[in-house]
Amino acid sequence: MQKYSKYLGIALGLGFFLIAFVTLINAQPQKRDRAVYNQLKPYIPYKIEKKMSGLFIRDTITQKKIEPKNAEVYNVLDNLEKDWGEKHLRREGETLIVVDDQNKTLKTIPLNTPSAKSYVHDFFGL
Repeated sequence: MQKYSKYLGIALGLGFFLIAFVTLINAQPQKRDRAVYNQLKPYIPYKIEKKMSGLFIRDTITQKKIEPKNAEVYNVLDNLEKDWGEKHLRREGETLIVVDDQNKTLKTIPLNTPSAKSYVHDFFGL
């Protein structure tokens, strides 16, 4: 029993490190193509804001606050943006079209690079 007790602290430390690392990886937002996302950002109605105890998401249209756990903020934001994209984005060939609630075109974004095309396909499913 004595020979295993000196390794118990190391094993527990590695175990806690592994749990913390997996939690950190799961809390990361999905990768985005910066060029496309920066053009979409003014039309996406969700913004992350700070409060005393962490972060929350505000819907800028309804001013509703969404308060997930701090570890889940970016995953919840990703899901909200995907839902918004299903309703407000259309893809026609090499062009991404942003539409409003009445299906009027607000902006057209050319998808010139392979990373932009894969981002739109992987993130929004278009």
